[in-house]
Amino acid sequence: MGSFSIHVIPHGLSTESFRPREKAQARQLLGVPLHATVLLFVAQWLEDRYKGMPTLLRAIEQLKATPDLFLLTLGRGHLMNSPVPNVALGPISDEERLSLAYNAADLLLLPSVQENFPNTALEALACGLPVIGSRVGGVPEIVREDCTGSLVEVGNADALAGAIKELLGTPDRLREMSIKCRRVAVEEYSLEIQARRYAELYASLLQPSASS
Repeated sequence: MGSFSIHVIPHGLSTESFRPREKAQARQLLGVPLHATVLLFVAQWLEDRYKGMPTLLRAIEQLKATPDLFLLTLGRGHLMNSPVPNVALGPISDEERLSLAYNAADLLLLPSVQENFPNTALEALACGLPVIGSRVGGVPEIVREDCTGSLVEVGNADALAGAIKELLGTPDRLREMSIKCRRVAVEEYSLEIQARRYAELYASLLQPSASS
């Protein structure tokens, strides 16, 4: 493989479908309390051990005294005993409704034990939603410290709780991150950017080599 060039083109997404929306309206449509502090957890299967729900719940247990803390989940399966009020939206495939879920939240929690390059994190960024995720797989490429969110070590519920508390306790920083999330999504992960990268790669492959 040493004689071949490697080009990495990350996933793209529709930054029109996934975009910032009015939070109060999103919450009203989804049945989420308007004045709650909402943490979002998304997984195809909520009980999937690789997605880290046990770590999530241990972290939230430490924060349950936080006023109006609320957990919103999206995916198949059942939520284990939640220490705070919650709403389970079940599986959602419609992009408009998915976008509402991201816009209803204050933070996306991604405490995965194992991960690739999660679309969930990209979708959150495009909606202006900061992410707290495990330092695993491709998550650090998307979740950038003091830019689009925070990273914690895999399985560390104490660190996850601390990161949640820190960001929720600094609303100005959280708002600034929200703006940066949207900017990063548009500038690096839009479908237009993905298409341009492929076009540039194909064009470069069609160029005659210098030795020919």
